[in-house]
Amino acid sequence: MWLFWLYEFLGFVGVILLVFAYCRIRKQGFWSFLWHNLKWISIGVVSVWLLIALICRNDLYNAAKCYFRGESMHANTKYSIFWSECQIETSNGNYLPIDRTRALPGAKDNGSHDGGVPADDLIIN
Repeated sequence: MWLFWLYEFLGFVGVILLVFAYCRIRKQGFWSFLWHNLKWISIGVVSVWLLIALICRNDLYNAAKCYFRGESMHANTKYSIFWSECQIETSNGNYLPIDRTRALPGAKDNGSHDGGVPADDLIIN
């Protein structure tokens, strides 16, 4: 989720920098332009935020699904955008893919037992 909020912040900074560059080119005062066009600048910021949320919608959905999956299991989980998988925290603090550690139906490595983690190694309350 931190990556999504970073994108949102960078989108906000980008809109402000575009307004600042426009004011520099037109030789207008930044604060007076901002105050007089506050409605349109706000619409621009919200539009950029919605565009970023639309682009990241799959990752947001998967992160929410992973969160509620962890809540139902009473375990700490997180969604990795880089690996595109839900991960569960083990007792030593490492995060492992939840599908492979729990050998759930539909998991990628459901039949292999060479790299799995025993169930007593997971934090489950």
